[in-house]
Amino acid sequence: LAAVGAGLGLGIELNKILDVLKNAKGIPGRMELVIDKPFKVFVDYAHTPDALEKVYNTLGKGLICVFGSCGGGRDEWKRPEMGKIAAEYCREIILTNEDPFDEPPQSIIGQIASGIDSEKSVYKIIDRREAINKALCLVKNGDTVIITGKGCEQYIRIENGKTIPWDDREVVREEFKKIYG
Repeated sequence: LAAVGAGLGLGIELNKILDVLKNAKGIPGRMELVIDKPFKVFVDYAHTPDALEKVYNTLGKGLICVFGSCGGGRDEWKRPEMGKIAAEYCREIILTNEDPFDEPPQSIIGQIASGIDSEKSVYKIIDRREAINKALCLVKNGDTVIITGKGCEQYIRIENGKTIPWDDREVVREEFKKIYG
C-alpha cells in the first residue's frame, strides 16, 4: 500500500503500479515461502512475542512450528510468553537452538517450554537441522510449517563470539530433498 501511495503521489498511473507490483518479490526471510507443494513451509524472522503472534495469526491455527527465538543472555522474560503463543496456534511445536551465545541452549528451550500447555506435542531438538527435518517428517499434505527466528540470517551465534554458517531456507530445501526426493 505504501508503494501504491508513493507511486500515485508521484503521478504514476495505477495500472502501471499494479503491473509492477505483480512481479515484486517479498523481503527475504519475511514470510518467505520456501516450499509450496505438497505442503507449505515458510521462514520468518519473527523473534518477539508480538511478531510471532502476527505470523501465526496470518497463517492460521494447526501449524507445525520450529523456533527458539530467544537469544542467549537476554530477553528471558519473553521465553515462556513465546511458548504460550506457540501453544495457542500450533499443533506440533519443535523447540530448537537459535542464537544461544554463551547460554546453554537446553536452558533457553526449557524456559520456552515452561509457557506451553502440557497437552501439546512438544519436541526439544537442539540441533536446528534435525528440528527442521522433524517438522518435515511430521507434516502432511495441505499442512503449513513455519520456521521462525532466523529469517535470512546467515549464521548461528554460539559461545565465545563464534558463529556457524547457516540459512534456514537452504536447510529446508536440503532436508526436503533428502526426505521427499
